[in-house]
Amino acid sequence: MPHEDRPQSLMMVVALAATLLLSGVASAAEPLEPTPAPSDNYGESFTFIGDLEDGTFVLVQLSVTNLGPGSRHGICRASVLKPGQRAWTPQKKVGEREWRYDATTGTFQVGECSARSAGGFTRVEAPLDNGRVVLEYAAPVAPRSPEGSEVEVGNARYRHEVTLAFSPLRATVQFPKGAEVAYSGGGYADHTRSTIAPAKLAKRWVRFRALRGGERLVLLAREGQDGEFGPVYEWEEGATPRPLEHFTLTREGAKERSVWKAEVYAGGDAALVLRSTALLQRSAPVEDLGVLGGLVRPVVGSPVTYLHRAVLERAGKEPVAGLMEVTLEGEL
Repeated sequence: MPHEDRPQSLMMVVALAATLLLSGVASAAEPLEPTPAPSDNYGESFTFIGDLEDGTFVLVQLSVTNLGPGSRHGICRASVLKPGQRAWTPQKKVGEREWRYDATTGTFQVGECSARSAGGFTRVEAPLDNGRVVLEYAAPVAPRSPEGSEVEVGNARYRHEVTLAFSPLRATVQFPKGAEVAYSGGGYADHTRSTIAPAKLAKRWVRFRALRGGERLVLLAREGQDGEFGPVYEWEEGATPRPLEHFTLTREGAKERSVWKAEVYAGGDAALVLRSTALLQRSAPVEDLGVLGGLVRPVVGSPVTYLHRAVLERAGKEPVAGLMEVTLEGEL
């Protein structure tokens, strides 16, 4: 890696660690209000996702964390994965005085990025690196934590809540030096908070989100470093989240040629089978740091995330297409 790319990659590690951290000493006072903690391992993220009509994946994330130099710094990052094009993944880190929550408007702001939920709608805006992403959800933020969404490791805790499970979405994307393009699609958002070091939080995660089409659902499954599972659940639109027990994960190929299969169990039987069909992105920020990765690996580990198009299969039901995300603590 060129030397000049390493500070940016290190910031990516901090942003990813903030995402992987997550815990709840208590839920935020307001749906988009962070509740900082003094722990060096504190990290809190509000993540907004869209699966757009042309197959584009878009993400905006607003985070506050103590990881890395300083405390309570904010990070705004975006990711736009457009079929056939190079990924655009801008981000910016700001100091404690450059992020805030405005209770009068219900707005969380990190630098020039913001998220606001009011009047039955949610709007997220990320102007970054001479480009811009705007996500407009046709629903307000409504936090809900399915069973098992809190994890404890010693005195440290992780908490996950879904804030927008299923919502129509309008997205506007402007690449640097490009024109604004509007899309429609399906949206999802969640809020995570933790004081657990990312390296200790999980051995692996499997996530699936079917956000477009006639049937919409989300799946979340975590295996801890101790071999215990949870949270593990499936949530179909219009139904109550269904707790599941555990999962197995297998792979053919390596790195960018990886093909994944996850089987999620309930009552001793495989209730769901998830198969990847096309890779959208492989992200390994600590690995990309080379020898510098040794400085951050003790805290953040060496997370590797694969984002795929995938199909979910269930007995007696039609397959459902969506987005599959596999995060590993180091490669298998």
